[in-house]
Amino acid sequence: MLKFLLDEQISPKVAKAIARLAPEITVEAVTVWQDGIYRSQPDPIVLAAATEANLTLVTFDVSTIPPILQEWAESDRSHHGVVFIDERTIASNDFGAIARSLVRLHKMAGNEEWIDRITFIDKPSL
Repeated sequence: MLKFLLDEQISPKVAKAIARLAPEITVEAVTVWQDGIYRSQPDPIVLAAATEANLTLVTFDVSTIPPILQEWAESDRSHHGVVFIDERTIASNDFGAIARSLVRLHKMAGNEEWIDRITFIDKPSL
């Protein structure tokens, strides 16, 4: 089951928007998840915590997360999935588009296995 952890680059407003659009979707914002203990933590620590909690990390970080994923793959370490958003596709302050895109992804692939899965989302069509 697909459950989301929004990293620090994604506003908690996105989690609230998803809760309004599709309350059945589990979505957490790292800034408040587990009392914010993962706020400002290095990416590998956040990814490991997400994996342990069976959450798929959602991030705009297309520069530092991919090398971590490559390192983990080379050492046979699994993660619980990563969803990338490209700033050129959806602006980081377009909370509604981010929320709608994640809801659409959940509807399409929410019941699938997300271990070691990586995907990019784009802006939903109106």
